[in-house]
Amino acid sequence: MEHRFQGESLNKVDGKGRVSIPVKFRRVLQNSDKQYTPGGAPRLYIAYGNAKDRHLECLSGDAFDEIDAIIRAEKRGSHLRRGLEYLYYSKCDETSVDDTGRLVLSALARDKIGLGAEALFQGKGDKFHILNSADGAAADEDIEAMLAALGQGNDFFDPLSLAGQTGPKRSDDGDA
Repeated sequence: MEHRFQGESLNKVDGKGRVSIPVKFRRVLQNSDKQYTPGGAPRLYIAYGNAKDRHLECLSGDAFDEIDAIIRAEKRGSHLRRGLEYLYYSKCDETSVDDTGRLVLSALARDKIGLGAEALFQGKGDKFHILNSADGAAADEDIEAMLAALGQGNDFFDPLSLAGQTGPKRSDDGDA
């Protein structure tokens, strides 16, 4: 069973904002929604409120339920809760996927990311992003620059070697 959004797909957007979700992403949406029933439509939430992001954040039903639980666990009126409520309640829409695998992106969402005739879908594990192809290329360049900086010139640098570190980087002899 597929439970992670992986890969990229460049899909056409029609004049009404309809775009087909990649088939493999549709299966993940179905498998990542406890409320999904065969023959029905899986839940899909599209968050578009973070002004610094040039993408739409797309969440399965289960992923949105997790975020909802995080928000509800925060103290009412706290800055964090107010910010999360804004991003995931006010500036997030539940949308449906039709029986052909298409969704309709609102004009507000399309305008936010400057979406034209094509949408780039990028898998991000428990979510996926929709962005215009130019911003996708810029994001690729940003990640490549970040990985080069992390690798500090080592052509054989493995970014996974840094995963799970919770303190200052240690040398091989255990010194900090």
